[in-house]
Amino acid sequence: MEQHSVLVFAYYFPPMGLSGVQRVTKFVKYLPENGWQPHVITAGPTAYYAHDPSLLDELEGRDIVIHRTSGTDPNSLLKDKGTLKMPREWVRKLMRAASDTVFIPDNKKGWAKQALVLARELVKEHHFDAIFVSGPPFSSMMAAAKLSEETGIPLVVDYRDLWYGNQFHVYPTPWHAHRHKALEHDVLVHASRVTVTNRRLKERLIATYNHLNFEDVVIIPHGFDPDDLQETTPTVRNDGKFRLTYTGIFYDIVTPIPFFKAVKKVLTERPEMALELHFAGILRDEYAKVAKKYGISEIIHDHGYCAHA
Repeated sequence: MEQHSVLVFAYYFPPMGLSGVQRVTKFVKYLPENGWQPHVITAGPTAYYAHDPSLLDELEGRDIVIHRTSGTDPNSLLKDKGTLKMPREWVRKLMRAASDTVFIPDNKKGWAKQALVLARELVKEHHFDAIFVSGPPFSSMMAAAKLSEETGIPLVVDYRDLWYGNQFHVYPTPWHAHRHKALEHDVLVHASRVTVTNRRLKERLIATYNHLNFEDVVIIPHGFDPDDLQETTPTVRNDGKFRLTYTGIFYDIVTPIPFFKAVKKVLTERPEMALELHFAGILRDEYAKVAKKYGISEIIHDHGYCAHA
């Protein structure tokens, strides 16, 4: 098999945890056996809401080179604080609004500048057949596009979320919205191919940017890693309990409060129901207090953030 080399920009990467790291981590894991050696540019020690070293362990022994660089982004500046506690939702929204007002396209632009500096050094030392970048953060897309423009190396841009028009993004003024759209257009002009996680993203990009056609944007859905399931033995239960499990975090309009209200109503009408609620991820204290208010704390099992396995 002919061997190729790809330079990967990935701010969110193990040992950071949560959902943002998984897509690129699994791509990188399987690239070597498909003829591509990845050189990954990622963040150095950072403070974050969750860390999962086990995801990094999966990459050990594979033909993968990881380069780490720090920047002036908030996570890098707070690196000594390790695992951060997720703030209350109103505080998080306020912090997000302030960040969206000051930083365009995002508050990782300080890291993206350092990543570009490192990338310029790497292209002097290695031959790369492609550049791959996944966003968010979208500042890393800008850095990768700049490198592609300077070197002529083909660029593949991967969207895990929408950039311009993202439903969670705050545009304080029309100028902010216009600026985001212009920056994204500039990145996409330099992209040889665009990959997205779903059809809605593809349709939105093609509708927004006239130079993109159907063939330019390829859907690669989120999948699963067969290795994760090889040693899994299903647990068979026959205790009459009905279990509901939520994995992940809650933010913005994603909230468990309506669900808690529904559970309260069901248990009021059917107190004999044997119900268990399981949460694996980050269930913030404010939501645990709501559960207590509704009298359902006893049936909640909060497992906290778990290693990937």
